[in-house]
Amino acid sequence: MKEKVTILCCCGAGICTSNYLREEIEDRIKQEGLKNVKVVLCRVNDVDEAINNADLLVTTVEMKSDYPVPMIRALGIMLDDKAAKKALDEIIAEVRKIQQ
Repeated sequence: MKEKVTILCCCGAGICTSNYLREEIEDRIKQEGLKNVKVVLCRVNDVDEAINNADLLVTTVEMKSDYPVPMIRALGIMLDDKAAKKALDEIIAEVRKIQQ
């Protein structure tokens, strides 16, 4: 069981889109009552370094590398409510899996 889970949110510039993504994830984490989950931001260019401190990578862009943690492409959060729910459900399921 992993006590603390770190989610790395990544977008092209690491500013606008990843901030929105972080807010949506944090809101859902609160709704689910999950504890000890930290969401951090980074730019695509910084993922190789930042991934060492992460348990899950959530991104809105296509990544060209494989990483040692699970990765979820969460572009759906930016599209519509149905796609956002699906992406957030997947993120929450992965966090619960990591916490087990």
